[in-house]
Amino acid sequence: MSALLEVEDLRVSFPTRAGVVEAVRGVSFTLGRERLGIVGESGSGKSQTGRAIMGLTAEHGQISARKLEFSGIDLLAVSKAGRRALRGNRIAMILQDPKYSLNPVMTIGRQIVETLHTHEKVSGTEARKRALDMLAAVQIRDPERVFGLYPHEVSGGMGQRAMIAMMLVAGPELLIADEPTSALDVTVQLEVLGILNRLVAERGMGLIFISHDLRLVSSFCDRVIVMYAGRIVEELQAGELAHARHPYTQGLLNCMPRIGADRHPLPVLDRKPEWAL
Repeated sequence: MSALLEVEDLRVSFPTRAGVVEAVRGVSFTLGRERLGIVGESGSGKSQTGRAIMGLTAEHGQISARKLEFSGIDLLAVSKAGRRALRGNRIAMILQDPKYSLNPVMTIGRQIVETLHTHEKVSGTEARKRALDMLAAVQIRDPERVFGLYPHEVSGGMGQRAMIAMMLVAGPELLIADEPTSALDVTVQLEVLGILNRLVAERGMGLIFISHDLRLVSSFCDRVIVMYAGRIVEELQAGELAHARHPYTQGLLNCMPRIGADRHPLPVLDRKPEWAL
């Protein structure tokens, strides 16, 4: 399987008054046309890894890597205009909460159409048709109605589906989903995952699924990367997550509730200083 994305020794740091904070420290992995899960606690570097790939790191952040290459394109050497051309077109990112990701003063349809007009020369009629087709593809029952609604007029689940439609309408090859279901209830979460799964399979995309939910990632992804303190501590097949060897991954699994087991209070992760080395 040829690599769609190659990441080697990726580092992201931020200068602060107290010194330099290293958010990502030497992360390396490859991605084919598959579903790769990245899991870990808040602050482990998951989202900063995704943002570095997208070129969305804050301006004061410093990025370095021996290799950060997407489909033969050096992402560290490409110009800002080149990055903008890639972003939303060949590489897309679904953010965590549609309330903060969608423009509140633009209708949902207009935002999806704007994405198309940014990357392709299409007529207004064609852009509208493709936007409606994409809303239908993410299982929105009345695309015409939702097309004309503002983000505050739809539920969280529908807003997240609209966000997915906006990210996928230009047909990206790589999709980064940063906690795309954490703001949704369980039933809507399963529906959104089903949509992502079907679209990845049909379009042959590569998917990076960032989450803190080990159980969700183990059932949805093909491979899993476990991050702690900015580093990868373990990489394994998703089906083998229950047999993880690193004590950090074992500790995360041990802190999860289990149906039919009396686990009150739940165990607390006992962190070891050597895990961060």
